[in-house]
Amino acid sequence: MPLRLTLTAAAMALVAGAAAAQGQAPVIGKVKSVSPGHVVITTATGDVDLPVTSHTRVAARRDASPDDIKVGAYLGTANVTTSDGGVANEVHLMASGPNVANTPMAQPNQVMTNGHVKSVKTTAKGQEVDIDYGGADTRHVIVPANIPMTYLVDAALTPGASVIARTIAGADGNPVTNLIQVTSSK
Repeated sequence: MPLRLTLTAAAMALVAGAAAAQGQAPVIGKVKSVSPGHVVITTATGDVDLPVTSHTRVAARRDASPDDIKVGAYLGTANVTTSDGGVANEVHLMASGPNVANTPMAQPNQVMTNGHVKSVKTTAKGQEVDIDYGGADTRHVIVPANIPMTYLVDAALTPGASVIARTIAGADGNPVTNLIQVTSSK
């Protein structure tokens, strides 16, 4: 039975940050097998058997465009702070997720903003979006037409699929898979 779970941009960012902070390298390869509680990934250096839990997220990216941004949609964006709010350099649309209020990222003046679209207007600059990230707080973000945009969608783990698995240290100190991105299905 394929493992199907939801992923959010915030979870991806938090997982990636947690993995980096704990020194956990991603496992990159092809799915050899999937069973309850485990996925075996064939890598360049051999098979890796990783535990999966009910908290493991599995997703794939699909192409999107700025025209796909609608009022009420949930999105995550990396955006560079300007006097008007922010200018997006990537956007990920998804079903839902937690609100994340302008969390600093690695690049100077760049933040992550995740939330629901309150308004969207097409201008010469691109799509101008107001993002509600909880409470009364919003962030105005300009989404230029030429930036990378994706939908994050549920995905299934099937033998032969190419994946990137992120891990964190489990309660026993051993790696536990908490995020698997399917990069191609076969």
